[in-house]
Amino acid sequence: MVRLLTGIWVPICAAIVAAQPVTTRKIVREDLPTALRPLFPDFDSTLDQVESGTAARLQEGERDHLIFYLLQSGRFTREARIEPALSAKAFEQTGHIPANVLRRTSDFLAAPAGRDERLDYLRSNLHLARDAILSEYKRVMRSLYRKEFARTNSDLAGWYQSRGHSSDTQIEANYAVWSALRVLASMHPDMRFHRVLIVGPGLDFAPRTDLFDNDPQSYQPYAIADALLGLKVADLPDLRIHCVDINPRVVSFLNDGKPRRLELRSKYGDAGYTEYFGQLGRAIGERGGNTIAVRKEASDRISASLLNVISERITQPKFDLIVVTNVLLYFNSQELALALSNIAAMLKPGGFLIENDLRPEIDRYTATLGLNPVQARTIKIADSAVSPIFDGFAIYTKK
Repeated sequence: MVRLLTGIWVPICAAIVAAQPVTTRKIVREDLPTALRPLFPDFDSTLDQVESGTAARLQEGERDHLIFYLLQSGRFTREARIEPALSAKAFEQTGHIPANVLRRTSDFLAAPAGRDERLDYLRSNLHLARDAILSEYKRVMRSLYRKEFARTNSDLAGWYQSRGHSSDTQIEANYAVWSALRVLASMHPDMRFHRVLIVGPGLDFAPRTDLFDNDPQSYQPYAIADALLGLKVADLPDLRIHCVDINPRVVSFLNDGKPRRLELRSKYGDAGYTEYFGQLGRAIGERGGNTIAVRKEASDRISASLLNVISERITQPKFDLIVVTNVLLYFNSQELALALSNIAAMLKPGGFLIENDLRPEIDRYTATLGLNPVQARTIKIADSAVSPIFDGFAIYTKK
């Protein structure tokens, strides 16, 4: 059992220990390379602040999810769904909570239990009354307005580094990882990955936009398993994928042992991305249309545990490949240095790191940590009515 920040206890499946035992510990100052230690004159105090800040941001992220669910879900109301960004703009322009938001809030609180697992979780775990929900709405809308209408890249970077921790995930985020793995497969055709670590796998619980009223889904562990097997850089009997996350809700989902059926949704259509989307899932299961029934032998290779990658590390086992996407952008400079130190320590010599935050600061830290750059690319996912949608990847290898 793991205790949530709200005081609710959540079962974490113990079967993971038999499947892939991991040993973790909190870091100490001596774990850092000498060149990074001056960044932390009071290391213990910094670590305490990191852990308390992470707890606060995790709680704030759960409340963000509540608001995004309240605005978009159709499970508890007949009101039309509300696009969060448009609601943020309306609130910013008028200073008043729109009437349809007030009606949705009343319906959310009045809906009977047992109708939807998201609704039950959000109401029972967060314990927010009407006034508290409306106060959270104002906070989330002000934050979202800043994000959606940010004027500069630095504004956007600051937004991610101060917002609550989100478990959002989308299929599109895995295209960059697949592209990076395809590069590695072409460079090292005889290479095989055995132990893979995913930091922050995500769970599509109540995303900022495009919420669908079906069961929550986690895509990345299965998409990476599919990419590794499809590109023939892993063999199923020997492959183990372990996921770490700060959110017990994500860890519990990945360890629940239920048959995994993925519903794929994508509104993008660039040629390269279309190629990726068309073949997704065929190496790990049976695909019919946009549904993947993941084979048990593939899903059994995936496990998860709680870990704060800024303040903790896995000491055993070491990993051939570590994937970190849409995580590092949440960290300020000190947090980034600590996280990358832990990531480097968890990687085997000769192993690879794939990440998608292309900040120059990361290159400075990775050089200090003995992670050599292999390749980096920006890739286009699609054209849109406003501007093209891009992602990217950077590959590093440990000396």
